[in-house]
Amino acid sequence: MQFDEILARHNIKVTLLRLELLKILSQSDKPLSYDEILEQVRANKTSIYRAFEIFEKNNIIIKNEVGRKAFYELGSAAKAYFVCDVCHAMINIDLPLPNIAKSIKSAVIKGICKECE
Repeated sequence: MQFDEILARHNIKVTLLRLELLKILSQSDKPLSYDEILEQVRANKTSIYRAFEIFEKNNIIIKNEVGRKAFYELGSAAKAYFVCDVCHAMINIDLPLPNIAKSIKSAVIKGICKECE
């Protein structure tokens, strides 16, 4: 994936931090919290959140909030997740999302997973 081209297409200035953040998100098979991202990149909090704000505004990433904690992932397609209220596991749901809106970015279903019942 050519992240510099994606940024240029959205008229976003290409910086090393922005490229690194997109690379980190692209290599993950699940949404990442700010803390998980901070373990992989050296930058200040404001710069990371500012980059994510720009990415989200341009539909490059999707932000989900679970228990007042934000999780980020690339916004390539609509996503659905089950989040356990007990252990906070975030599990991908592989099913077609209903055609109820022109554009669906993400859906979160909460409950208690089988392991925590």
